[in-house]
Amino acid sequence: MRTAPVLNSAAPRTSTAPISCALLLLAFITICGTTAHAELVIDGHIDEPEWQSAITCKDWQRTLPFARDEPRYGNELHILSTERGLAAAFILDQPPSERRIKPRTPRDSERLIGDTISLMVDFDANAQIGYEFTVGLGGGIRDGLITNQNKFDRDWDGAWQHAVYETDQQWFVEIFIPWSSISMRDSRADTRTIGVYGTRYLFDRGERYSCPGITSDAAVFLSDFQRMKISQHASVTNLDVVPYGTAISDFIDEHTRFKAGADINWKASPNLWLSATLNPDFGQVESDELVVDFSAVETVFTDKRPFFTENQGIFDLRTPANGQLVYTRRIGAASDDGVTASSDIDAALKLTGTAGQAVYGGFVAQEDEYRNGPGRLFAATRVALPMEHARVGYLGTWADRPALDRDALVNAVDYELAPSEDWRISGQVIRSDIGTSGVNLMDMTLARGTEVRRAEVNTHGYESWLQADFNRSSPLTHTLKLLYIDDTFDMNDLGYMERNALKQVEWETNYRVASDGGRVSGETQRLYTFYRENTDGQRLQSRFALSRDVSYASSWKAFEELRYVTSGVDDLLSRGNGPVRLDDRVSAYMDITTPRYGDWQFTLGLYAFQQGVKEYSGWVQFLAAWYPTEKLTLRLDLLPQYSSDWLLWEEGNLFGSYRAERLDYDFRLDWIPAPRHELRVKWQWIGIDAELRRAYRTDPAGNLLATSEPVAPFTVNNLGLQIRYRYEIGPMSELFLVYARGGYNFIDDDERGVSELFRDMTDVRDADQFLIKLRYKL
Repeated sequence: MRTAPVLNSAAPRTSTAPISCALLLLAFITICGTTAHAELVIDGHIDEPEWQSAITCKDWQRTLPFARDEPRYGNELHILSTERGLAAAFILDQPPSERRIKPRTPRDSERLIGDTISLMVDFDANAQIGYEFTVGLGGGIRDGLITNQNKFDRDWDGAWQHAVYETDQQWFVEIFIPWSSISMRDSRADTRTIGVYGTRYLFDRGERYSCPGITSDAAVFLSDFQRMKISQHASVTNLDVVPYGTAISDFIDEHTRFKAGADINWKASPNLWLSATLNPDFGQVESDELVVDFSAVETVFTDKRPFFTENQGIFDLRTPANGQLVYTRRIGAASDDGVTASSDIDAALKLTGTAGQAVYGGFVAQEDEYRNGPGRLFAATRVALPMEHARVGYLGTWADRPALDRDALVNAVDYELAPSEDWRISGQVIRSDIGTSGVNLMDMTLARGTEVRRAEVNTHGYESWLQADFNRSSPLTHTLKLLYIDDTFDMNDLGYMERNALKQVEWETNYRVASDGGRVSGETQRLYTFYRENTDGQRLQSRFALSRDVSYASSWKAFEELRYVTSGVDDLLSRGNGPVRLDDRVSAYMDITTPRYGDWQFTLGLYAFQQGVKEYSGWVQFLAAWYPTEKLTLRLDLLPQYSSDWLLWEEGNLFGSYRAERLDYDFRLDWIPAPRHELRVKWQWIGIDAELRRAYRTDPAGNLLATSEPVAPFTVNNLGLQIRYRYEIGPMSELFLVYARGGYNFIDDDERGVSELFRDMTDVRDADQFLIKLRYKL
């Protein structure tokens, strides 16, 4: 039975023993005399009198499934502006008959398993940058930035407070976000308008309730936040100095290295923020996902270094085909001379702020040995002018690479027009100018070899794209994207792009259906297609896909996709040695996720596809999660794969088709025995056994012709293990103890199978080290 949310319903925290009338009178006078200056206590008990003047969001709707009807249980979100920051209070009905799922999860976990709430705020109400603050019923938290309308970047870690409190009928979440921890436009007015979105996920039923009734799956999300007018408070300056020290004991070279540095953040006013970093590390306490990828397209990784996540949202501009104008992992990456896997950074400086309605920012980062070695210099500048129904902006980036005698300048103009709630247009025009007498590093991230191409001196290229979103807030939405990249455009020095020389048209239709009864509670039907060709007029492989994402009333979930890929050429596979012509192909994928049965939950996935000349390949995914206690979570993900026809580039125009067996093994353990303490075990392994099926060479037209030339079989043994203890001393203050081991072995003519490779994973030892890191806010 639904119960009404009750403000100030938290249980009393003091004794109810009788006290005298005089003491009651004295307490009353004391409280009345100090209320105006009292500070909120963030403890989950929403009982301070200040909450009575909060702005309330009561118009909640069910958005998963996308029924936009009345939620099963009551929800309220209260927003309160104070002198020190923004406070939010969630009041959520959940009677004893509704099971509460509340395991503890590490900070910023992508899988916050359990009942959760999220507060998302656009502090300038201009749809440029949103902040996410997510809290689980078990106390786990996640935060991040929202840019490009619906792109979430959870590398940002802010300093904010939260608390959870439960009663039999309800649970409560209090959140406090200091003004000093976020960036927003300055204003001398008594009030300011912010955009707010609150959401609650009822895990056991797979239902989401939101205020307003929108979803982050839509192409337009930030612009549709509910506008609220809050009181404006006088700005205060804030200076954070966060030094760190690291000791790394390497068990391979039997050497211990020490490193120290600092992050400095000075918020001079609400409209001016300066950040600096001295000698930052490369984030050794965070391990990247294990990847074995033989394609010609570079793998993208996230960035957890504080300087490159704090106030970085204004530089986060994306393009279709997975492009990023600023990809911060370029800074401090492998050196240009190829000697080291990462480069030391001497220092970096960033400035962000506002001037009237305009938003601006800039940063510069210099690596070690910039002038007389392989070090590099990177810089970016950003200006944007948001308007009520439009935006125009500029982003410029610069990279200087003396070791390659190469410099790269990229200039981009972006725009957005949203005259109504029914449609929106956005896009960019980008130009790159490359000056070099060395080599062009585009397509340098190769799997089994490296080939470089001589580049002309002082080349320039262009990219432009246009996106139109229709019916953006309705159950039936449409998106059209037009993309053009010429064959000399290159932004990979500081940005990321998969390829150039591309003309592409994309269309996507999403239809979200909610059921009033029956075994299906809701589903999303999706049609996605794109047509591609390169700038030489060659038709690339295009795609047509239909998918269905279903939620059942029994809390089971299922996803199905059928994909058709047309015939065409692949002009990247040969790494610049001509096109490869491929026939059309069909693939099918499905997965099923069970409800939580006691302490267990399972996912089973099946995928059949073509990745070679003709024959099919497939894999099966089995994921099991076990929650023996609310403090401990274990997860095992197994992905065995069999390939009957796996086409790989060898050299020049020589290719090999392999029969291969592969196993991806991923084990995670998260133990949070008490607040602020986290123990994480992350053990990943990939093994591949590939036997040659047939060798091919291509003719000038790109046709694959069988050849008897010898091509060696191979094995891959790739290991990544990290055992990490984290203790949160306080905001921006942490202690890490980390053991890490891993390596990559690629061996030709190896007779071992996948099971033997798994047994021999301990032989893989390119890295073996123990690290202690202390980061402390002064």
